[in-house]
Amino acid sequence: MNKVGIFFLLFLGIAGLYLEQQPQTVASVPWVIPLIDYLLITFLIAEALINFLKTPYKKGYLRNNLSSVIFLAVYSLFFIINKLDNLFFGDAAAGVNFFFIILRNILLILKVYGRIRKFSGYLNSIASKPAQTVVLSFFIVIVTGTLVLLLPFMNQSGQIRIIDAFFTATSAVCVTGLAVVDTAAQYTIGGKLVIMMLIQIGGLGIMLLTSFTMLILRKAVSLKDRTVLSFMLEETDMISIRKSVKRIVLLTFLIEFSGAALMFPVFLSSNLSPLYALFYSVFHAVSAFCNAGFALYSNSLESFQGNVPLNLIISALIILGGISFIVITDTAAGIKRILKGEKASLSINTRVVLKVTGGLLLFGLLFFYKIEHRTLLAGMPLGRQYLAAFFQSVTLRTAGFNTVNFGALQSSTLLLMIGIMFIGGASGSTAGGIKVNTLGAVWAYIQSFRREREEILLYRHQVPRDKILQAFIVIAFAVVSIFTVSFILMLTEDAGPMEIMFESVSAFATVGLSTGLTPSLSIVGKLCIICLMFFGRIGPLTLLTASSGREKASRISYPEASILIG
Repeated sequence: MNKVGIFFLLFLGIAGLYLEQQPQTVASVPWVIPLIDYLLITFLIAEALINFLKTPYKKGYLRNNLSSVIFLAVYSLFFIINKLDNLFFGDAAAGVNFFFIILRNILLILKVYGRIRKFSGYLNSIASKPAQTVVLSFFIVIVTGTLVLLLPFMNQSGQIRIIDAFFTATSAVCVTGLAVVDTAAQYTIGGKLVIMMLIQIGGLGIMLLTSFTMLILRKAVSLKDRTVLSFMLEETDMISIRKSVKRIVLLTFLIEFSGAALMFPVFLSSNLSPLYALFYSVFHAVSAFCNAGFALYSNSLESFQGNVPLNLIISALIILGGISFIVITDTAAGIKRILKGEKASLSINTRVVLKVTGGLLLFGLLFFYKIEHRTLLAGMPLGRQYLAAFFQSVTLRTAGFNTVNFGALQSSTLLLMIGIMFIGGASGSTAGGIKVNTLGAVWAYIQSFRREREEILLYRHQVPRDKILQAFIVIAFAVVSIFTVSFILMLTEDAGPMEIMFESVSAFATVGLSTGLTPSLSIVGKLCIICLMFFGRIGPLTLLTASSGREKASRISYPEASILIG
């Protein structure tokens, strides 16, 4: 099956699943869904028969493809039972039809994934460009999450529009937190569990989790996978990749477990049963550390505005998730050295991240309080005002939770937030934005340019010029992406420029905060925001690397161009 056939198969499955959620379509054109089912079964059986007839070794083919043959046979059996039950029993066949839908979509996912992995030439090109593997892995997880969230038992009402499921899956995998439907009211426990899993996969990356699983099972990690991991982790030492993967995943689970354990008494005291309190604790710990911002309350965390323990625990998880694993481990090692009476000797990257992060948190707290203490925060006790200002300053670092109504904020506050969201967290973390490291590199360049100095220095260390170029590329890509989507939204949505700009920056920076525009977005608006979330999570450099072609080396020396700047 070629690539066109694969995506045609996937399109049929998604179209059938979408139409099954539309009662008006079933009533007006009842033949559409059966037609799609017949096309799917014909396509799959024809493919299996053609491959079987082509091979000269029939027994060998059956032995090597036994699992696929059995799965296709089970699928065909359910297909026949489903059609016979619909013919003779009508509505009484709902249970069989339900299992048939699940089986069909599992088959589609396995078929598409399995066939993509068999494109040897395609995979060879991917192996030479790990960025393409990263982009493809995120896309596959998003599509899989969309198909799962479309299942009836994942939704309280039994149905959801495909664009809304696609938006939710993208927001979860891209750890953004923007939602076009009320997560608390729309999804069942199963749906919320799927969202939590998508957040965890999106925060760590499917390649990282897969490699960790292989290491736990004591299986070898291929050279191609090591290359992809070294690209993701920016690790040049291929030998230490195994240790880095284990350290990152185990540290993630340890921090999330600690956060969940600390939050459990808080949720238990809020009239939740022990089992629900445990689930809420784990969900919010994963969502906070991965900087996703999904909450299991319709008003996010506004109900816990004055709850000091929960605010501090969530804030700590957000900060830890937003400063990157490298900074966490380097800081921990520095603290150990201090306790031993030695010098901390933190890396330049860690010092930049901690300094800029601390400065932005303090800046956001003071200015949020200054602007809003006579309006939105008026009437609150002084301690709660500062707690609310601190929490909003923290959550702007791409987390997405809120304890105040963002729709009631002043325009000046929204503008301030746009700037902080645009910067985001640290490189290598679960946060989005242009990153504090980028800001540090650009500031070093500006200082060197202002002082007419050849070297670009940061803490008396020279910054390579290619890093400065990458920093400006990231900023330029972010500005162009946000400007383009904002322009489109101004044409398609009924909202003010400030709300649209806030929404666009929130999506690209994978923050997830909204002034209330997200649920009312048109289909075009949702697709634009989906693209921004995807771009923001993957990152400009990875996207540009994945989309670039191979250029043959040339020894031609071109004349210099004279162009005026500034």
